[in-house]
Amino acid sequence: MTAESGWIVGVHAVRAALEAGRPLDLLWVQRSRHDRRVQELVDKATANEVPVRFVPRANIERIAGGASHNGIAARTAPHSFASLETIVRPQGVVGRLLLLDGVTDPHNVGAIIRSAAAFGLDGVIVAGPGAPPLGGALAAAAAGQLERLPVARAKVAGDVLRRLRDAGYWCFGADAAGTPVTAARPPERWVLALGSEGHGLRAKTRAFVDELLAIPIRHEVDSLNVSVAAAVLVYALLSSSSAT
Repeated sequence: MTAESGWIVGVHAVRAALEAGRPLDLLWVQRSRHDRRVQELVDKATANEVPVRFVPRANIERIAGGASHNGIAARTAPHSFASLETIVRPQGVVGRLLLLDGVTDPHNVGAIIRSAAAFGLDGVIVAGPGAPPLGGALAAAAAGQLERLPVARAKVAGDVLRRLRDAGYWCFGADAAGTPVTAARPPERWVLALGSEGHGLRAKTRAFVDELLAIPIRHEVDSLNVSVAAAVLVYALLSSSSAT
């Protein structure tokens, strides 16, 4: 389940929105919450002239829709997507990106954005008609990193890879039949494409992939969650880059 559209939930997501000056028109706080973190949010909201309401837990549970909320919810317009041009680095400059091809689960997308921010990537591109909006459960899973990492949206992942190849990026794709990521030798500019857990990368996306990469795992395990796989692959690529 996901949070209602127009709401972000959780201490980290709401704090990041307040610190970034993102427009909020209401902050809900669970009545029984009186700890330091909550008071800091109330103080920030008051300083930014955001109305604060102390409400029953049930109200926030309804808004959160099953997402972890910590007794905090804020109403806001969905976060704006960045343009692809803003996250593509100029020629000759180190560039590292993630591309999600048909990944629709907001929890997974949010977790991937959080990992991309943690590893210092330039941005994340979400492609496909089912890409979730940048709010609700996605914002909660991203734990405030939507305010710090640009996220672009595209209709077709293959078209994005074609543009990135023209811009000098090496295109990696995640696939169980690929080369073990531990053997990869990434260049300074790369993009890693990951497909949905059920279908993987689309055929058109594969047509523009330069190299398929796999995570070596025990044969008893079919696959990893896409957000876990993204973190493992990015860490391995960055480790290989620093070792060369």
